[in-house]
Amino acid sequence: MKVREIAFKCLCGIMKKEEFASLVMRYRHDGLSNNDQALLTTIVYGTLRHQMYLRYQWSLYVDNPIDQEIAILMDMSVYQLLFMQKVPHYAVVNEAVQIAHDHKEGTYSRLVNAVLRKISLSGAVKVEESDEIRKLAIETSHPEWLIRMWIAHYGWEACEKICREDLQQAKVALRVNVMKTTAEELLKDPLFVQGPVADSLYYRGNIVRTDYFRNHDVIIQAVSSQQVVNTLDPQPDDLILDVCASPGTKSFQMAMARNDQGKIIACDIYPKRVELIDKGIKKYGLSSIETKCCDGRMLAYYFTRGTFDKVLVDAPCSGLGTLKHKPEIKYNLKPEDLDDIVKLQAEILAAAGEMVKPQGILVYSTCTLNKKENERQIAAFLADHPDFTLISERTIFPFDEHSDGFYIAKLQRSMIE
Repeated sequence: MKVREIAFKCLCGIMKKEEFASLVMRYRHDGLSNNDQALLTTIVYGTLRHQMYLRYQWSLYVDNPIDQEIAILMDMSVYQLLFMQKVPHYAVVNEAVQIAHDHKEGTYSRLVNAVLRKISLSGAVKVEESDEIRKLAIETSHPEWLIRMWIAHYGWEACEKICREDLQQAKVALRVNVMKTTAEELLKDPLFVQGPVADSLYYRGNIVRTDYFRNHDVIIQAVSSQQVVNTLDPQPDDLILDVCASPGTKSFQMAMARNDQGKIIACDIYPKRVELIDKGIKKYGLSSIETKCCDGRMLAYYFTRGTFDKVLVDAPCSGLGTLKHKPEIKYNLKPEDLDDIVKLQAEILAAAGEMVKPQGILVYSTCTLNKKENERQIAAFLADHPDFTLISERTIFPFDEHSDGFYIAKLQRSMIE
């Protein structure tokens, strides 16, 4: 099967069935050469990042609604024509026509051919919209409801910067495994570049194909994600509870930062997700992490209240800070979904607060940009829990460090009389 046909099948699964792009791509990569894998990834993620803009471009030449799969085929083909300068246009058009013929028995072949040839010759059309929000939505392929929310929460300038940053290819950030090596040692290789926070690096090349990655000298982790653990500041003697731990990245970071001393209990609600943590523990040879399958809303059923020095709640969230590498979220998430997420977070946060010992630390984080899930969630918690004080809170925007958007709040429990 040719790469473009594989890309078409991937996009149909993602856009029609709301499948996760990362999972779909993981299974479709098998058997492809390195170059074909790169082409597949570029087409799929590029199309998802720009989908609304691409549809605006080809819809100008189509008078009537068309089949959903053919619309997806047009999206991915126009992406290649407008954004992939080294790809021959004739190859894009010819393969699109063939895919249309194979999947819809030739019904749309002529339409696909005619529209793609027009775009190949004329190029992109400027987005002409009098409504600035509608214009930004099309240009950056973000739903209008999301743009309106970000404007209300962060202002127009920040909103526009977020939207345009989301169109960029995500940079692969690394964290040094300080149990095995140091940033200084790795930076002796000129392909490594220092990252914006301690023990963070970037690599000029495919890190996954290097001995550094195979030997676990470095671990892939977003720079903003690394700062959650830095905020928690785990010390060797701390008893730590990681409430929503899977796949375990932050638990591993905490263990490595303490040279695998002390004890961390890493929890998740689903057995399969706990298995992911167990696999990581084994892979990295860690002994200070104990896993537990439990519901984060019912922690008092599993643990004694007030016994943990530090508790981390990296909460389930809408993921609106991760749109560079999870662009399908933009199209699958609906405004009404946020209410259920906020309720779940509040229940987990309340249960986690009970686990913190007097003068202990509670860190709450999300990888989203939504004050209802972030600042307002913490404000509501503090109103209900006067024994906690807010030490610090920070929103990391995607454009700050060209990483994921994150929110991190650090709270301390007072001494209970």
